[in-house]
Amino acid sequence: MKKIRIAVVDDHKLFRESLAKFLDSENDFNVHLLASNGSELLNLLKSIRIDVVLLDIRMPILDGWQTLTLLTERHPKIRVIMLSMYESESYIVEGIKMGARSFLCKDCETETLIDAIYTVHSEGFFFDKVTARALRNKIADRNVEEIRLNHESLTDRETQIVQLICTGKSSKEIAALLFISVRTVEAHRKSIFRKTECKNTATLAIYAVKTGIYQIN
Repeated sequence: MKKIRIAVVDDHKLFRESLAKFLDSENDFNVHLLASNGSELLNLLKSIRIDVVLLDIRMPILDGWQTLTLLTERHPKIRVIMLSMYESESYIVEGIKMGARSFLCKDCETETLIDAIYTVHSEGFFFDKVTARALRNKIADRNVEEIRLNHESLTDRETQIVQLICTGKSSKEIAALLFISVRTVEAHRKSIFRKTECKNTATLAIYAVKTGIYQIN
């Protein structure tokens, strides 16, 4: 397989460079970009192709939240893993809602970080136990009957497409896998978002976890 091209964005030089050195020691990883803030990252992305960004939250000039918003708008194919010193449930949920594909604490096990990079790159999302609990708690107060009815209103094909969306598949890839047209996939997507009242892929992933459509390992 091609090496996963990684960017590490953190305002602490020692952490940034140490993490890059560690990741470069993995056979399938290649750190192509180091940046101390979001502004620097966005400038470098004009000339460097990246698959996965490891993004700190608290940084000068352009922080992680602002950077995540701009990355989602300008570089939708790049998958972002948020790194934070704090495992606040509100931080975790907000990050996923804004488009992050995973949210990890900086003191997580190295194996967890490696697994997250592989999984986010190949499947779309990586939710560890802390993130999964935060997502479940976030929508625990939503009317259970409403969630159940919305889930049951999805057709088998729509449920199948939700699962594929949560693994990071594009409409073109879904069409090829299901032997249907891209236009048909897009029609199903519109129906799915309407029925579930989700505004984007990230909130759909949260919904899918809560309803059991998408299982977290």
